[in-house]
Order: sequence, then C-alpha cells, then structure tokens
Amino acid sequence: MTGWTTARAPSGRPSGLPPSPQSGRWRGRIVGIAVAVGLSVVAGLTTPVPVAAAAVVDRDDGDAVHHEAPVPGEPIDGFRPPGSEWGAGNRGHEYATGRGDPVAASAPGTVVFAGHVGGRLHVTVWHPDGLRTTYAFLASVSVAEGQVVVGGTVVGTSAGRFHFTVRDAEDRYLDPLSVLGRKVRWVAELVPHDDPRVEAAARALRRLHEKSILERLGGWASAAGKWVGDRAEDVGRFAVVVALEVAHRVAWATMRTIVDSDEWILLGLRVARAMLGAEECTPDSVHPPPPEGDRVAVLVGGLDSGHAGEAFAALDLVGLGVAPTDVVAFSYEGGRSPDPSLGGLRWLDPVPVTVHDDESTRRSVADSAVRLADLLVRLGDLRPLATLEVYGFSLGGMVAVTAAVDVHARPDPPALAILTFASPHGGLALAELLDAVDAIPGVDALARKLGLPGGRPVVDDLADGLAVEVPDGLRVLSVAARSDPLVPATRSRLLGATEAIVDTDGFDHDSMVGHSQTHREVELFLAGRPKRCRPLLTRVADVVVPEAIDEVHGFLAGNRDADGLLDGDGSKKKGKKK
Repeated sequence: MTGWTTARAPSGRPSGLPPSPQSGRWRGRIVGIAVAVGLSVVAGLTTPVPVAAAAVVDRDDGDAVHHEAPVPGEPIDGFRPPGSEWGAGNRGHEYATGRGDPVAASAPGTVVFAGHVGGRLHVTVWHPDGLRTTYAFLASVSVAEGQVVVGGTVVGTSAGRFHFTVRDAEDRYLDPLSVLGRKVRWVAELVPHDDPRVEAAARALRRLHEKSILERLGGWASAAGKWVGDRAEDVGRFAVVVALEVAHRVAWATMRTIVDSDEWILLGLRVARAMLGAEECTPDSVHPPPPEGDRVAVLVGGLDSGHAGEAFAALDLVGLGVAPTDVVAFSYEGGRSPDPSLGGLRWLDPVPVTVHDDESTRRSVADSAVRLADLLVRLGDLRPLATLEVYGFSLGGMVAVTAAVDVHARPDPPALAILTFASPHGGLALAELLDAVDAIPGVDALARKLGLPGGRPVVDDLADGLAVEVPDGLRVLSVAARSDPLVPATRSRLLGATEAIVDTDGFDHDSMVGHSQTHREVELFLAGRPKRCRPLLTRVADVVVPEAIDEVHGFLAGNRDADGLLDGDGSKKKGKKK
C-alpha cells in the first residue's frame, strides 16, 4: 500500500499559505505539532509516510531568509563532500582570514551554541529557514547562547583560517554556494512512501519543530516563577545570611576556636556583600582574544623555589598569547635564571644569568625586590614597546608587587601588569609559628638542620605582609585558592588590586596555578575584562571557607585564645600580625 503526504516548510508554516505578521508563526507551529503527532500515530496503524523537502532559490518571497558570506573574499577551499562519514573532504568553505578579522552571521537567527569544541571556539546559529550555520576556529566569541542576531552581526573574530558550514534540518551538510547570496525557502513535494521511512519522516518533523509551542509554554512558566522568586528574593537572602551566621558559630564552637565579636560583624558584612552585591562579571560564553602588541612574561618563584619556570609550568602562557622566547625567569641572585631555549636570543645578552639556591629566596622582600626591579628596568630598556607581565607565586607575588611599585614611581617606567598567585599580601599567621619554633632553646639548631626558614628576614615579611600599597595606574591581579591550606584567600587581599578566588577542588597550595579557573581569571585580566561570573553559593563559600582556614592558622600560631569560647569573650593574643 502506498500513499502521499505533504512536507512541512522549515519556516513553521505549510507551503502555500500567505505569511501572517502575528498569528502565522503560532498557527504554523501548532499545525506542525499536530502533523508530527499524527504521523507518529499513523506509523502504528497504516503505511509509513516519508517527507521530502527541497531547497529552492526565491528572490521575491518576503518570508524567505537571505544569506550572505560571513567574511569578505572568496573561499580558498570549497565544498567537497566526503565519500564516507569519516572520509576526506570539506563540508563547507574555508577562508584565508587573518587573526582578529571579524566574522558575521550569514542571516538572522538565534545562537544555539557558543563555546569550545575540541579546544577551538565555535558558534552555531539556527535560522528561521531551518538551516544551521557554524562559524569555526575563532579566536574570540562575542555572542552568547540564546542571543538573537541579525544578518551581519559579528559573532566573533577569526584565529587564522576560518571555516563556515551550512546544515539543513536533517543535519545534512549543504554546499554554501547553494545558499549564499540567495533567499532560501523550503517547498513541499508529494512523494510515494514505503514502510521503513515513516519513522524518519516523523523524526524529521519533530526536529523541525523543536522550538514548539510547548517550549513557549515552558518559558512562560519559567518567567512567572522568576517573577515570584524575585519578589521573595530579599526575604530569602536575609534568611540565608542568618542561617550562615548560625552555622558558622556552631562550627567554631565545635573546633574550640574563638572569633572576636567585631570579626563576626565583619564576616557577616562580607557574606551579605557576596550575596547582595551586584559586581560586574564576565559570562563563560565570552572569550576575549589575547592582548595585542609586544609582551614579555617575567616569572618569579616562591620561597625555597628552584627555577621560576617550575612554579608556572602548568600555566598555559602560549594559550595566553605569550611566545616561549618571550618568557624570562627571575633569579633571586639578580638577573635571570639560565634557560637553554633562550641561548640564541641576542636581545637578552645584556641581562646577567645567575643561579639561586634556597637561601637566596630567604632574604627580605625588600632586598629581593631591588634585584627584580633592576631586571624589569633592563628588560624595559631592551624592549621599550613591550608590556612586562610579572607572574609571582606565593612569596614571589610579594616581591613582584614591591618591585613594581618601585619601578612604577620612576620616570618613564615600562608598561607593567602584575599577576600574583597564592601570595600572602596581608601577612601569614603560620610564619609567626616558624619564628616561635626557632626561638625555643635547642630547637633552633634542629630547625636549621631541617631547612626551616625560621629566624630569616623573609619570615618577618611573610608574617607582616606587604609594606606598600598599589598606586593608581599600576595593574595588579591577586588570585587566591578558596581552600588553600597554607595561604588563606583572606590573606591574599590587596588594596587597589583586582582580587579573584578560584576553587581548586581540594586543599592544595601548588596546583592552583595550572587550574582552568586560574587561566580564565588571567585571560580576563589581561584583556581588561571583569572577573568571571560566580553562582551565589560559590560567592558565599569564597568568603566563609577562607575565613575558617585563617582562624585555624591563628589558633595554631597561638594568636587565638580557646578558653573563652563558650562564654563568648575570647580574644586574639597579641602577636606580630598587624
């Protein structure tokens, strides 16, 4: 038994009906759902019905969608469909674009994907004619999922050669030449059908009407729920703040640690600010390109560190746009550390090469900063148009900020950008514990034998924190890990700097440099964008967890009196901490 059926048009209306400005779209989608449901029922009762649709050129139909090439110029590699699913070929057009060239949407539509695929940025746009266009191998993305665009809207910038593909409602790749420069609509064809194809026909119709009226109803329900939620938001947030304060109090009672009443007030204010504050942020769908121009990265390791490159081995500097030949490791003995890969670069010849040991890193922060400042001035003279990006880990971050403040105050300073990671700018209670151990008679010799830095000038600096402030015009980023057991994020705060907290999924100090969230914060800072957006509970945790770790540090260092816990009159003991 054979039969006939009428194919649907991707625009949401049956072919042949005149367009309606308001009701046509809804009527077309309701009819589309009815047709899909009807076909599914008929599939179990009678002969299957296939659907065939053909793309035709129509330069007069006002309901058609007009597509234009996403970039200027002719493609350097045209459409070459592969002989098999995994065979060689080209499913679209490839253009010889340069890095940073704008890429535009070929026609009006809705962005249904914007992000990474296989480590490369892609954007996909769904158009009212049922086609989907994909813009691949981008350097940056300037649209977000769900955004409605018009033809010519810039969706991103190219990273080099740019690839453009067109697919129909059945996910088949089309030759872009059959679409570009034309108005495309879909017309119905009456075709004979056989049993095996009814399922494919129904599936095609269901895909065609994914944006159905049922989804619109769901959107209405979601909007109504959001409206109700917004009205109750203030009350809910206040209740959460109170609950967090109670939970925090109970937690400290269990740990037998005391927090001053004024600190409870400050903690409550920080939690409330995290919940109610409307800080500017950058959504995950935005990927800015690396900064343009000449750049040199200077790496500064931490306490008892070897080659500074080891501390930043996990940080993808190449992905951040820094060439390997433009990376210099600071030596605590002055100048730069040896690096065989830089041996052939003549521009670095005037910079002395030295090797430091653990004892070299234990000088005072001020002494180490003098040596780093000298290196920055030399590099600025050798590369006068370059921005010097100084990456400092832990103690290295304190040295980097101190040196940068010095260089920034000099006449005609080089362009600087300072990035610190897990650096105790606000002082470190555990450093006081090292001095306390070193002061015990008979234990100081053991501490020396074990290699503990107690009694060294750097320990006083770690305990007291930075003695400088970030001046206007000096860009500084301080990144801290929420669960860092050695440097609580509260101690990485630095007035005048951009402060960011990342979640490294564990209590670890060293791994935060290579974490994806750290890379994201560095990427945004270098591009001059606000920090990444964080959910509400994440913002609260970024306040409470570091405070808890900091209190444990204070208790271990003897700065907390545990006797007054239950009666609420505990206080900090006097110590070196400012």
